Amino acid sequence: MYLNLFTVLIAAFVLVSALPGEASAAAPFNFTAGLLDKTLAASTQAQTTRIHALQDELLTLQKQEEEWDHSITLQHNQNKEALTMLGKQAKTIDAAQLAKLEEEVLRTRERYKPLLSRYTAINKQIEDVRPLKNKSLNTMLRLQATALKIPAQLARADIQSKEKAHRAAKDKASKATKGLRERLDDINPTNVQIKAKMSAVQSTRKSLSPLWSAFKKSAKKGDAIGVQSTLSSMVSLLRQVNDEKQRIYKLETSVRDKLAAIKKDTG
Repeated sequence: MYLNLFTVLIAAFVLVSALPGEASAAAPFNFTAGLLDKTLAASTQAQTTRIHALQDELLTLQKQEEEWDHSITLQHNQNKEALTMLGKQAKTIDAAQLAKLEEEVLRTRERYKPLLSRYTAINKQIEDVRPLKNKSLNTMLRLQATALKIPAQLARADIQSKEKAHRAAKDKASKATKGLRERLDDINPTNVQIKAKMSAVQSTRKSLSPLWSAFKKSAKKGDAIGVQSTLSSMVSLLRQVNDEKQRIYKLETSVRDKLAAIKKDTG
């Protein structure tokens, strides 16, 4: 693409980089040995079965959350890398394309500068000597101007052609920049959704901490009902966390697909 695209991509990179790179997981729940001994000893068989089931499910959900964290972080970082590569690609191509055209304009102007300066100077001399009514001098200058007229016209046409090519490239770059900006803007709502869901996850996660404390207190007291209740609540919240993290991962893959499409079109 073209030079202005690099600026657009850098702006997009700032946005993507600002997103949570890693899912915010709290410290793992640590069921230390003997933690539930007192509770289980005072529990009915049905309560014991239920507590074990909830404990196993909680640990399973915790493991799943770790896996979602890893997947989200990996995909998010890959998205940032893809955007960085797009920026480098755009910068390299733009620099080569526009710099070459600009150099051609400058080189062409410089090449024709003596000719055009001479042609301009002669025409000025013709005007300057007109009041002198020196026919021979006027004729000589007009002959020189006539000889230079066609070369001067061709020189100006060549310069204009180079300038036109440069302007066309800049116009194309401007249109490409607008198109890319629109496509990058299309990613923004997805990034906003990701940030919102990460905030929701963090809020839910905060609710787990007091539940874990209440669970440990109930376990120390041998309160089977309290243990079962807090475990049940924690399992429910952690399911919500995993559901949200699964959605976050899908949104990250959506960003990935959009960046891949942009890369394909600008490659």
